[in-house]
Amino acid sequence: MSTTFRITFLGTSAAVPTVRRNVSATLVAYQDLKWLIDCGEGTQRQIMRTGAGFKNLTHIVLSHEHLDHILGIGGLLATFNMLLPVSQVTVFGSPATLERVRQLASFIGRSLQYKLHLQPIEQGLVFSHRQLECYAFPTRHRLKRSYGFIFQEKPKRRFLAEVAERLGIPAGPERRRLLAGESVQSPTGRWVHPDEVLAPPVPGKKLVYISDTLYFPELSTYAAEADCLIAEATFLSSDAELAAEVGHMTAAQAATVARDAGAKRLYLNHLSQRYAQAEHLILEEARHIFPDTHLASDLLTVEV
Repeated sequence: MSTTFRITFLGTSAAVPTVRRNVSATLVAYQDLKWLIDCGEGTQRQIMRTGAGFKNLTHIVLSHEHLDHILGIGGLLATFNMLLPVSQVTVFGSPATLERVRQLASFIGRSLQYKLHLQPIEQGLVFSHRQLECYAFPTRHRLKRSYGFIFQEKPKRRFLAEVAERLGIPAGPERRRLLAGESVQSPTGRWVHPDEVLAPPVPGKKLVYISDTLYFPELSTYAAEADCLIAEATFLSSDAELAAEVGHMTAAQAATVARDAGAKRLYLNHLSQRYAQAEHLILEEARHIFPDTHLASDLLTVEV
């Protein structure tokens, strides 16, 4: 089975780093594009530790403006200014988040040698890249605006080369045009339409990322049929009252989202240091509701 997304967890701790876990950041690769989801302190060093490098890292999507999710961006943008691995970078986030990014970037100290775009987002389409679309959806943290993200690959249709051969369409530009949705004329003068040589569409892969938020049932709607769901699980159910007070989910609530969404796989993220010696309890609580649950850990790479 071919890989659509390659996901590397760079930071999986809530609020503050620990000896084993850095603060929030996740690196995702799709085709020739790499992007970050959040950029906590120390993110650029975590990227270096993975060996992934900075090439093609042109998109950064930020869930909200809390510092454990954005403080690393100033240093990362400064490094980009020295190494110039890309010619432009677009940072997506709420207006409040982008204002903090603007302030951090102002400390770089010299003119930027690449184009930096700060793109405000609302609910809906954030960016598209070939066969990929990124959407933002609202979450409920302690802020006016915070977001989760859906990364949806467009449906795929396999080209039926044997049918094209039978219809007299030679290999080359005509087949590429059919694959792109255009009708072409065969050497015999017959018009051949895309539906004649394309198999029925197969749904693309779906990756959903839920950052800091209270639990609410609509989260399962956004995560519906996700091939991979990454969700915050800051607390255990024994601390559910505190979780609600500070705008976070429990492991059981994250698992409930996955179960109700019909997700295929769940990774628990944004773990509180208070459970550093009892992380197995987080996993057990979630697996009781959604068996295909895994704990995210720093530098873990998974493929979808």
